[in-house]
Amino acid sequence: MIGVVAVSHSARLGEAALELALQMVHGGGAQVRVAAGAGSDADGTPILGTDAVAVASAIDDLATECDGVLVLMDLGSAVMSAELALELRTSDVPVRLAPAPFVEGLLAAVIAAAAGGSLDVVATEAAAALDAKTGQLQGDAPVDTASVEPATAVPASAAPASAAPASAVPASSPPEEPRITRRVRVRNPLGIHARPAALIAEASAGADVRLRRLPGGPEASAASLSRLLVLGARRGDEIELSAPDGDEQALAAIAALFDKGFGEGVDDAPTSAHSGPPAAAPAAVPAVAPGTLLRGRGVSAGVAAAFALTLAPPVLEPDAATVIAEDEREAEASRIRQACVAVAACLLYTSDAADEL
Repeated sequence: MIGVVAVSHSARLGEAALELALQMVHGGGAQVRVAAGAGSDADGTPILGTDAVAVASAIDDLATECDGVLVLMDLGSAVMSAELALELRTSDVPVRLAPAPFVEGLLAAVIAAAAGGSLDVVATEAAAALDAKTGQLQGDAPVDTASVEPATAVPASAAPASAAPASAVPASSPPEEPRITRRVRVRNPLGIHARPAALIAEASAGADVRLRRLPGGPEASAASLSRLLVLGARRGDEIELSAPDGDEQALAAIAALFDKGFGEGVDDAPTSAHSGPPAAAPAAVPAVAPGTLLRGRGVSAGVAAAFALTLAPPVLEPDAATVIAEDEREAEASRIRQACVAVAACLLYTSDAADEL
């Protein structure tokens, strides 16, 4: 188990970020401590700042139950406090200071730690936590994950983290094993966002399950919150799940999450047993109201394309023999003036609409 320490200048910010992260981890499973603020003044008002002693205490507290500790910091001076804490701590577990965004990094680190990830995995997840947001703001352009700076490693001794960087990427990958596959469809309205991604990571239970958005989309590990968000899977997208032989249970659990819409409701998209595109409902033909401007298009040679205007039924001329009583003439004249204004406005609107075509 890997523990996480969140170092923040504000106690409110630290507690709120922790509350958000823990909402994504069902049933606990994450060891997190918040070292925030620099005490309080004489009136009891919290002082913004960081305390290296509090950070060291949080690391030592986690060291009794964890195999390693990842430290996340919100601002520059928090980094200095964390580096000083490495010299003040009394424990000897590996500690790593992650150059990660505070909120997104804490969320990704907590989920990776709860899934049983190693210190390397948890640190890499935290450092890559902005990939999903970057991908959304840059459209469909691929995210350059190689540019993410690796987290700073700290050896078992209490030396500053900046003195001993270590790579979290293995030198080589084992050969591919035969994998079983299954296709599912994204059925919840919002697609794979943070909460469904956390459920997928939890359901993977340490199995090597991978997801790929079809056709030809990116691939992500089910245990990686940041990579799942980079998939950019929306409602109706088809996803291919794959896992080695023996991990059928995890594969089925993830497929069930898709079929149930991750508890967020489902539309009429087919379930995972169907690999075709979602059936489109026939479009209803709207009624044409009088005065509607219609657009026509020729469908055979020699027929010109033009615009058709559906006219309202004709209004019959009033009977010339009808005589309006004198006490009703003013009201009748007012109705005529209102009708003239309405007709003029309708003609003006029709003229403006024709100019825009």
